[in-house]
This record gives sequence, structure tokens and C-alpha cells, in this order.
Amino acid sequence: MDVPVSAITKPIIGKLIALQSFFFARPRLDIDLRPNAESLFGQKSLGPSTDQDHDEPIPIPYVKYDFEFFWNYKLRIKNNSSKTAYNIKIEKIHKTGEDYLEKQDEIASLKDGEEIELNYTLRHSSSKNGQEAKQFLSKFPGHLEKLEILVSYTNESRKKFYTRFIATPTEKTNEHLLRKPKK
Repeated sequence: MDVPVSAITKPIIGKLIALQSFFFARPRLDIDLRPNAESLFGQKSLGPSTDQDHDEPIPIPYVKYDFEFFWNYKLRIKNNSSKTAYNIKIEKIHKTGEDYLEKQDEIASLKDGEEIELNYTLRHSSSKNGQEAKQFLSKFPGHLEKLEILVSYTNESRKKFYTRFIATPTEKTNEHLLRKPKK
């Protein structure tokens, strides 16, 4: 009884391809940081500063004030693949004691096309005169050169993947990584 080789190898190759797609198929999460339309950015004067550059009496345009600057964002994480992303976790984000990031579900997962949206507020305090404060306050936080966010997630077989998002005053990029980047 002669059995053609293709009759034996075809099912084996089919099973190997199915296993390969199970273990190595990866979800792709993209991150975006959008200004919150309800409250973009602003400043709050906390009164005259004790740190002045001129001797008294100080001319009005040179008086320094203590300001609290703030930038309100919506942090969006979206699955742009046909594979479900499991155990989504924000590994790295710029966050000081004054900043706020809305709490995320500990066991979040995203199917094809789904997204998570979190409130994210950056705050910065400094002493500036009125003209310096106007120059400092813009759509992108004036005290940062770039803003980096690292998100980890797994596929169905629990293989871990990463997306690194970098925002600068002029551009935004997403990098899809197979391992955690070194510091």
C-alpha cells in the first residue's frame, strides 16, 4: 500500500503552522496621548515668589510669581491587530507626586479594535514672571523634552510584548518591541 508523501506531510505541516501562529502571533497595541478637550492646559498663580531676581522695589514686569502649570490628557491604548492582548500594564510613564494617572483595571484585555482611555494630568510648579509663564505654557509640557510611555501585554500563549510610545513637541511614535527595552 503506497501512501503519497504529501498525504502524510500535509497534516503535519498544517498543525505546525497552527502551533506557530498560536505561540508567535502577537497583538499590537498603539498608544496615543491627546489633549483633553474639556480642559486642555493652563496655569494657576500661587502669589508672588520669595525668589526674585531684582532688588526692591521690583518693576512690575519683572516680579516673579509661583505658578502651578497643568496639562490634561487622555491616554488611549488601542488594539490595532486581530489578536487579543491580555494583562495590559503600564510599565513606565512620567509621573511625579503632583501628577495624576487614572487607575487601570489590573487584568485588562483588549480584543480587536477595542481601546482603553485613561485621564492623565501632568503638573509642574515653578517661579516665573508673566512673560516667562506665557512662553512656558504650550500644548506640550515646557519642562519635558520628551514623554515616554511603556506598556506591556501578552498574547494567548502568555508571551510578553511591549509598546513604547514617545511624544515630543513635534511628533509621536509607537515602537512595537519583542522584549523590554534597557534603561
